[in-house]
Amino acid sequence: MKGEVGLTGLNHCLSDYKDCWAHVDINSYFATLIQQENPALRGQPVGIVKESGRTCIIAASKEAKLLGVSTGSRKDEALLLAPNIRLIPAQFDFYLDATRRLKRLFESLSPEVQIFSLDEAFINLTSCKYLYRDTHTFGTLVQTKIKQELGEWVTANVGISWNRFLAKIAGETGPKGSITSINQENLDYKLATTKFTDVSGVGYRLEKRLKAIGIENLYQIKLFSNQELEKHLGPFWSKQLRKMSFGEEPNLFEHIDSNPHMKSVGRSITGYKLCNNETEIKQILYNLVLETASKARSMGLAGRQISVYLSGEGRYWFSHVTLPSYVNQNKEVFELVYHYLYKKWQRSFLVIKFGVRLSLLKPETQINQPLWPTWHKQRYLEKAVDELAQKYGLFTVRPASLLNGQLIRPEVTGFLGDKSFQLGS
Repeated sequence: MKGEVGLTGLNHCLSDYKDCWAHVDINSYFATLIQQENPALRGQPVGIVKESGRTCIIAASKEAKLLGVSTGSRKDEALLLAPNIRLIPAQFDFYLDATRRLKRLFESLSPEVQIFSLDEAFINLTSCKYLYRDTHTFGTLVQTKIKQELGEWVTANVGISWNRFLAKIAGETGPKGSITSINQENLDYKLATTKFTDVSGVGYRLEKRLKAIGIENLYQIKLFSNQELEKHLGPFWSKQLRKMSFGEEPNLFEHIDSNPHMKSVGRSITGYKLCNNETEIKQILYNLVLETASKARSMGLAGRQISVYLSGEGRYWFSHVTLPSYVNQNKEVFELVYHYLYKKWQRSFLVIKFGVRLSLLKPETQINQPLWPTWHKQRYLEKAVDELAQKYGLFTVRPASLLNGQLIRPEVTGFLGDKSFQLGS
């Protein structure tokens, strides 16, 4: 095996891995795709906002990041760091289409592909590792195909190792547009030099608790006993971090494989301003219910737990109901969200964030459907509307109650929590 750029970029033969995974992460996805479409934006600092008028930057271009602008920056903060930054509204349908194209591309390289978020995926190379000579050969092939599919301006990091956890660390820690691999030669080095911000599953609060007891990286966890870790971090995290310190996959990655279908679907939105209008609140909840129920039906699922969440003025309210039977029809779900849950609550604050969720999902083929004709009539009507929505977009046909006011249209999240709905996988 030959080392190309020291310990951080060793070029390994894929056949040396018993199991072999690649992690592919498109650099600055939202902003880079916009720059690819508009050459005038290339090389310029770009910030992506959810829509015109929003002030929170949900993605930043490589050029903006170099100036200190990061995801979550406010508009005024970004302008101080990059006075000439261009703020562009997000185009979620455009990003989702690109992800679907990437999925087909990755599936041409391996029979097993797991989309992890809009801009990243895991590719299992175990069964086809002999098709590719080494990590650099495979990484270069992926990067070339991505440029052919999405455009020359689009770059990606490729990380390769014997499991997804290490492949992701390899990809996250390499320079932009790099190919990085981890094996036994450089494992300890990577564990000792990777920041917790680049470790999937370790959030800000956990990182703070680790630093409080003198742990700055994954390798240092090995120096603590199980009793010490459990005392400071509890039984769950002490075990998960112990796995990570030896380069093993934590439970986060096991969950990717465990669910044969989605367990819940939902939709939330944060408004522009605090809302105190009951008619507007009812309309927003109805809008969110229609999208949530439509997602469930599109996957042939129904749920029996419904929850609603509202927050504002530093306060929040949450309520849920678990049913004896399964539901996914708009009218049924809305009756429960609005009349059974929301109307029983005496609202005491102005609202800016709304959320609806349908959980404990089960395939429709595995549940008993009601026998009464009115239920089936409503189901046939919704099926016809769903078919129109699949062809022309959600809310092409919608109730009169949503004709007035601003329509809340579907949007795809970066993490792609509803990937079974968005990608059919």
